[in-house]
Amino acid sequence: MAKKFSAASAAVSGWALVGRKPLAVVVWGAVILLGLFLPAVLLCLPVFDLFAEMMRTMPLGGEAADQEAMARIMAMQSRLSLVNIGMMVVQVVAPTIVMAAAFRTVLRPDEARGFFLRVGAAEGWMMLVGLILSFGGNIAAIAAMLPGIALGLIAFLVMAIAGDNEAGAVVGVVVGVLGVIAGVLALLWALLRLSMALPMTFAERRFMLFESWALTKGQSLRLLGMLLLVGLTLLAAQLVIGAIVIGVVAFAGPGLAKTLPSARTAAEVLALVWPIAVVIAPLAAIAQAVVLVVCATPLASVYRALKAGDEVEAAA
Repeated sequence: MAKKFSAASAAVSGWALVGRKPLAVVVWGAVILLGLFLPAVLLCLPVFDLFAEMMRTMPLGGEAADQEAMARIMAMQSRLSLVNIGMMVVQVVAPTIVMAAAFRTVLRPDEARGFFLRVGAAEGWMMLVGLILSFGGNIAAIAAMLPGIALGLIAFLVMAIAGDNEAGAVVGVVVGVLGVIAGVLALLWALLRLSMALPMTFAERRFMLFESWALTKGQSLRLLGMLLLVGLTLLAAQLVIGAIVIGVVAFAGPGLAKTLPSARTAAEVLALVWPIAVVIAPLAAIAQAVVLVVCATPLASVYRALKAGDEVEAAA
C-alpha cells in the first residue's frame, strides 16, 4: 500500500520545473540547438544539393537515360542511409543529455552545478536503454497488430468457405479491428510497465530495463492517467504555439514563396531563410527542451515515489 503516487502532481511536475528553473531550460534549449538542430541541418545540406543537382541534370527518355536515373537514385539512397545513421545518433545524444538533466533536478538536486548538465555513465546507459526501447517499440508495434490481422483473415476465410463472402468480409474486418485494438492495448500496458527504465538507469548508473516491471506492478492505471494528463497539457501548449507559427507563416510565407523556387543550392536556400531561422531556431529549440522536460520530469517524480514506497515496504 505504500507504493503510491499522485498522477496529477506527477503530470504537472515538468511544468513546475520549467517555472522554477527557466534559465536552465534556456540552456538546455541551447544544447538541443547545437546538439540536435544544427547537426541535423549539416547532415541534410549535402543531400539537398545532390538532389537538386540530380533533378536539374536528369536525362529524359531512352533506356540509357533510365539506367542513369536508376544509378543516381541508388547513389542518393546510399547517401540517405548514411544520413539516417547520423540522424539516429544526433536524435539520441542531445535529447538524452537534456532528459538526464531534468532527472537530476528531481533525483539529485544537489548536483546543480552547470545547470544540472553532465555527460557520464548515467547518460551513456540512458542512451542505450532509449535506443532499445525505440527499436523494440517499433518492432513490438508491428508484432502487436499481426495477430489481429491474422485473426481477421482467418475469420474471413472461414465465412468465405461457408459460402457467405459478404458476411465474411464484415466479420473479418470486425475481428481484425478488435484484434489490433487488443494488441495495441497490450503493447501500451507493456510500455507502461517499462516506463521506469530510464529514471532507474539514471539513478543506478547502470543498464536497467526489465527491473522496471517489478517496480511498476499495480501502477498501470495511475501511470496511464499521468501520461494522459501530460498529453493534455502539451496539447494545450501546442495549440498556442501553433497559432503563433501560423501568424509567422502568414507574415513571412508570401515573400518566401516567391523567392525560394529560384534557389538551386542549399547555400542559396540558407541565404534566403537565415533571417527567420536565427529567430525561429532558438525558440524551437527551447520549445523542444520544454517538451522533453514536461515528459521526462514526471517519470523521475514517479520513480522517486515508487522507490521510496519500495524502501518503506522493505523496512516493514
